[in-house]
Amino acid sequence: MSFAAASLLRVFGPAFALLGVASCTVGPDYERPDLTARTGATWLEADAENASSTEPSRGTQELSVWWRKFDDAELTALVERALRGNLGLAEAAERLSAVRARRGIVDAERWPSLDAQGRFARAATDDEGLAFAGPPPGTRTNLYAAGLVAGWELDLWGRVARSVEAADAEIEIAEEDLRGVWVALAAEVAREVLAIRELDERLRIVERSVALDRTSEEIATARARGGFASELDLVRARRTLAADEAALPALRAERRAAEHRVAELLGERPGTIAVAVAPQPVPPALPALGVPGELLLRRPDLRRRERELAAAVARIGAAEAERYPRLSIDGTFALSTSRSNQLLGGEASTYQFGPSISLPLFAGGRIDAAVGQAEAEARAALVRLEAGALEAVREVESALVRFARAAERVASLQRASAQAAEAERLASSRYASGRSDFLDVLEAQARRLSIDEQLAAARRSELEQSVALFAALGGGWSLGEDSVADS
Repeated sequence: MSFAAASLLRVFGPAFALLGVASCTVGPDYERPDLTARTGATWLEADAENASSTEPSRGTQELSVWWRKFDDAELTALVERALRGNLGLAEAAERLSAVRARRGIVDAERWPSLDAQGRFARAATDDEGLAFAGPPPGTRTNLYAAGLVAGWELDLWGRVARSVEAADAEIEIAEEDLRGVWVALAAEVAREVLAIRELDERLRIVERSVALDRTSEEIATARARGGFASELDLVRARRTLAADEAALPALRAERRAAEHRVAELLGERPGTIAVAVAPQPVPPALPALGVPGELLLRRPDLRRRERELAAAVARIGAAEAERYPRLSIDGTFALSTSRSNQLLGGEASTYQFGPSISLPLFAGGRIDAAVGQAEAEARAALVRLEAGALEAVREVESALVRFARAAERVASLQRASAQAAEAERLASSRYASGRSDFLDVLEAQARRLSIDEQLAAARRSELEQSVALFAALGGGWSLGEDSVADS
């Protein structure tokens, strides 16, 4: 055996031996990480009843249509209209369709390719010219050619399979983005409607104050005419009336602006939505919280990060496969002649067919660097997932404690409002009978107005914290299955 032949055998012998065994997929296989150490086993800020409710099925059922738990028919209708017509949701659905199409591009590498080719060329060589691949000197000729070119790279080491695995994970990432828009949209519409409910309550409070101010003005006018009160009391009554009346236009403008935001969220022209006046709803009971680890199953942002990790792990295998030989089966069939009427003749055909193999011998460290990059990106994806789990737990725990404290504030302000109403009644009665100064009436009215406005804001805060809790638990994402399937 010659030295050259022995060298070739040493170089390519292992590759040919590997082709004799079954192909395999290189790189690590993905396993979903256990985040219990990060998330903990229980909720620290939950009360005993909700902390002990750990049935996943019950929690999912309660969370799927959480906005209905507010017992506000218009809020429910507006949320569900938004989930059908929002433009951000439509955009996310189209992005999902685009990612699914890109997956087809990657998957196409699994299969053979077949191309048709056709060509015409005019070739000539002068008398003194010399062309190794052209016609003889002093001749001119036409060349007509048509044929087929086929190729197929066998995916022996799973390079394409890992790329398809990563593409599948990217589809699931886009699906979670769509679900994430679904969850965020439901919460945003609910918050806007609850803001309108608070504005309605504040308008009712101010309108009631204006009515009381007019009554006070009438009393002050009568007492001033009878000589039982000074003109100063009348001026003060008119000043208070004007100040309260001035608050109404700003509240009405804010309410209309909130209706415009609702219309935009619904995918409709701002100005076409009119939300009916209704009282602030009662905060719903908290859902079954389950255990913190279930957030990975429910929250779209965590599900997205977990799929990012899966895609990053798959890309490690695709990079590793570059180290190994590539086996391709290529072939061509062509018809070529110098006369077009002879192109389909039996004497004009040529073909070639056979396997080819390539093995990277020196790549300047490119493959090692690509593998190192893929491994680092997978580690970074794991860190992002763990950080996201901590963030999710923080959001739930914060919503729980804020909801509890908001409920306490509402209870305290309700007691204060009752006392302020009684103080206002007594002050008005005493002034009407001449036993008290008008300043006492003004102070009692201002104090009640302030407390009642604080109560309306506290009720809104309590309601919004319940919305935040539902969203932090991933509420509503399961209803996005139909949107994902339709995309």
